[in-house]
Amino acid sequence: MSELPGKLFSSEKIVGVYQDFSGGLSEATLANLAYSMIHNIANLADHLRKWAEKNGKDKALVDEALKASFELRVLLDLSNNDKHGPRRDDTSHSGRMPKLLTPRRVMRLTTGPGKGSSALMTLGRDGQPVIRGAGSGTAIVTGEVVDGDGKALGDLYDIAAKGLADWEVLLSEYGVTVNEPND
Repeated sequence: MSELPGKLFSSEKIVGVYQDFSGGLSEATLANLAYSMIHNIANLADHLRKWAEKNGKDKALVDEALKASFELRVLLDLSNNDKHGPRRDDTSHSGRMPKLLTPRRVMRLTTGPGKGSSALMTLGRDGQPVIRGAGSGTAIVTGEVVDGDGKALGDLYDIAAKGLADWEVLLSEYGVTVNEPND
């Protein structure tokens, strides 16, 4: 949070804080971060196929996981669109021709695991965000994902999180233990 202080402003009539969670990153840098995340998740399929083959596992399970996960197919489409340009409907893995609109960085508050848990963000006198409660606050890169007709498919962060969870299920089927990152 120390890297994301608000900008204080005041006049004779008002005192305020402008909070921008981009941390001064440009739109191009935020788009690059978003597409790096998309590519890393989507292109894990190729690495998993190679790993499965090398380790005597059924590599067809990778394609089954992709087929079963709408989110992974959307991420694969977004990755392919970034590499090759927009695809026709008949070559879209998700069948929805998704696009990422306005990548941005926002504050995501998450409550703790206990019943009645809360997370609250306030601003200190210096404009620095302060997270209170049993939860946590993290600046995340996200954006709106829409289909070829402009209809909302969801939030990029949520789609990516679900896609990762789907890869974790496959890894579990392969007998690979997935460790949670330390906060």
